[in-house]
Amino acid sequence: MPAYSPYMYMNPPQPAPSEGGFYTVLVNGEAGAAAYPVASGNTVMLMDFESNKFWLKSTNVNGIPQQLRSFSFKEEVQEIQNGRNSVTRDEFVTLSNNVNSLSESVNKLLRELGGHD
Repeated sequence: MPAYSPYMYMNPPQPAPSEGGFYTVLVNGEAGAAAYPVASGNTVMLMDFESNKFWLKSTNVNGIPQQLRSFSFKEEVQEIQNGRNSVTRDEFVTLSNNVNSLSESVNKLLRELGGHD
């Protein structure tokens, strides 16, 4: 039976870097992001385990690190009024009739004012 170390899963396996690649890695805070090595010509998205932050860390083709870019993200939730985001056929017909009635009233008024249709 193999022996298991409590430290075996502290650093999850990372994808093998490839020239010009882009991949995502989970880190512990900005210090973890700053310390993460990036292969030449690659960009890595480093996501924080405990907050809504992520960093983009890049190196140019010569392996020179670029500035660590920091971002915050949040979920965008669409608000739904009255628990739904659609109308029934009857509601649509009623609205359509109201619009048509208003349009006829405006056209009648315009004809009375200046003979426009």
